[in-house]
Amino acid sequence: MADVNILKEIGEFQENYAKLVAAKKLTKKAMCDLCVPFRDKYKLTDSQTLRIARKEMDISEMATLLTLNAD
Repeated sequence: MADVNILKEIGEFQENYAKLVAAKKLTKKAMCDLCVPFRDKYKLTDSQTLRIARKEMDISEMATLLTLNAD
């Protein structure tokens, strides 16, 4: 069940990022407010976090990173 929750969280994260981009409200502050909690929760780098937000990372790579780094 935890795996499904991670997938839901990724989906919400990507959707919220896309909404910021579409509304042209992707400021540095807005990006930090969205990305930093996700990054810290899963112990990711800034680059990994942005790749997930921008849908630039394969699901298999996300699964490996998030399950290895989850609390």
